[in-house]
Amino acid sequence: MEKRLILAIVLSAAVMIGWWAIFPPPKPEPKPVPPQTGEEVAQPEREPADRAERPAEVTQDPGAEPEPAQPVGAEMQEQIRLDNGIAEVVFTNEGGSVLAWTLANYTGEDGNRLNLIPEFVDNRLRPLAIEIDPPSLAEEINAALFRHELETVYGDDGAEGQKVNFEWADGRGLEVRKSFTFWDREWLVDVEVEVNDRGRLLPARLSWGPGFSARGGTKEKGTHYYSGSGVWNRDGLVTHLKKRGATVKGAEATGDVRWAGLEDQYFAALVVPNEQPLVTARWRGVEVLPIVAPGEDEPDELKQSVFSVSVTDSGAQLYVGPKDYRMLARVGHELEGVVWFSSNGFLYQITKYLFFGLLWIHDHIAANWGLAIILATLILRVLLFPVNQYSMVSMKRAQLQMQRLQPKIKAIKAKYKKKDSQTRAKVNQETMELYKSEGVNPMGGITGCLPMLAQFPILIGFYNMLTVAIEIRGEPFFGWIQDLSRQDPLYITPLLMGVTMFVQQKMAMNKVKDPQQLQQQRMMMFMPIMFTFICIQMPAGMVLYWFMNNILGIGQQWLVNRTTGRLEAAAQKA
Repeated sequence: MEKRLILAIVLSAAVMIGWWAIFPPPKPEPKPVPPQTGEEVAQPEREPADRAERPAEVTQDPGAEPEPAQPVGAEMQEQIRLDNGIAEVVFTNEGGSVLAWTLANYTGEDGNRLNLIPEFVDNRLRPLAIEIDPPSLAEEINAALFRHELETVYGDDGAEGQKVNFEWADGRGLEVRKSFTFWDREWLVDVEVEVNDRGRLLPARLSWGPGFSARGGTKEKGTHYYSGSGVWNRDGLVTHLKKRGATVKGAEATGDVRWAGLEDQYFAALVVPNEQPLVTARWRGVEVLPIVAPGEDEPDELKQSVFSVSVTDSGAQLYVGPKDYRMLARVGHELEGVVWFSSNGFLYQITKYLFFGLLWIHDHIAANWGLAIILATLILRVLLFPVNQYSMVSMKRAQLQMQRLQPKIKAIKAKYKKKDSQTRAKVNQETMELYKSEGVNPMGGITGCLPMLAQFPILIGFYNMLTVAIEIRGEPFFGWIQDLSRQDPLYITPLLMGVTMFVQQKMAMNKVKDPQQLQQQRMMMFMPIMFTFICIQMPAGMVLYWFMNNILGIGQQWLVNRTTGRLEAAAQKA
């Protein structure tokens, strides 16, 4: 279970069970920022591989005698810029790879278009490079200067597009062709890749990496989300195949791969093969060195993922853009599965429908996402009011009844001063008889918690939803909160959350005289301080939800205290 899921459980338990929850969550590690220069990239240059090293897989007639090939290429590096209205892409003819992929409707912290390609000190390995066996052959291809041409194309439905063709040949029989077609205001890009060696069609893979990140966006600490690699096949979505360099499901997926790629909190780069049954998707790690500003300390190398997906002669499609669930569902190919609601199927469904509910509130009631979060919290609290009320009253009554019987229980223990097994058995027997005669259930506090435990999936789902919803990214609430997906810059909402948590916890505590119980209550009062520090780096939208939940919890605790007022008075007299 991911750290953020554990954190959500503990946070939810703190509100619902109050000072019964005494196990604070571990503070999530800061999110790694992708950078690059790796051991796999920084290999010494070598002469082109001998033809004998190349695989002998043949898709054409091995007896056919191919015509002599002519060298094809360019004399100098060039850049090719394409813009289809929603993305602007800058290619380089060196390897036919991509230098920048910026989105028209998403901006970074500098106010410019958001670039989805990270930069590293060594840039010899770029997205949309070719991977092929042996690796020395791939190095030769990706370092070559391709000839390119642009053309306008039209689809069967009349749609207009721009197609860039890359072509290179070494004059000794090795020929490489790549093409990318960008349709006007469409997210999917048509891809064709062909590597031919002396009449033999070699199995090639299109790669993305090292790493993937929204450069200049909101992918810094406080997002509580780890980037990873994903593959979608008949068995379902397997996300985070690589997480902090650890391989979870192995480094290769074969067979019916619907799509595969890299993703971060809000964006993804995915290859969608046209012939799924013939696909191989691979992941590998490279050591990369990030680019730092002048005067900063030299950074340490980080391990980043490179994924590659095989492209057959039927081609593939490429998606590079936001993890917008509704838009991805319209695009098709089950791409909406990249939006991580949960790894658990039950929690996934709960989170998804909570997400739809929040979207409906925003679209029909409150156009401000902060107000939509507040209204969603209020609706959830109202729906769960009966269960919460029953649980809170049951726990409060159990605590007060046990407190009322404390003097009698102490008298029973004082009667048997000798400490042995027989004495303890007599104390337990008389204590249980006391409970029975007084009509007190010693397990009442625990049974009162059970209905609350049933609410955890909803609370965890709400937390997961706010973590992955790109709709909230960059959206203001009011005043100083200009981005609900980032932490509160003035720390006001975390402080308010801590204060309301303190008030709610104080209201839930009974007035006791026993020194041991008083000490326990004092220890519990440190929890609001601890959770305040945890929430300081949380997204403001999540803290807003937690603060609103506390406010409503205070109101409900007041009703509980009124309901159990007589029992509390009787406990104090005892």
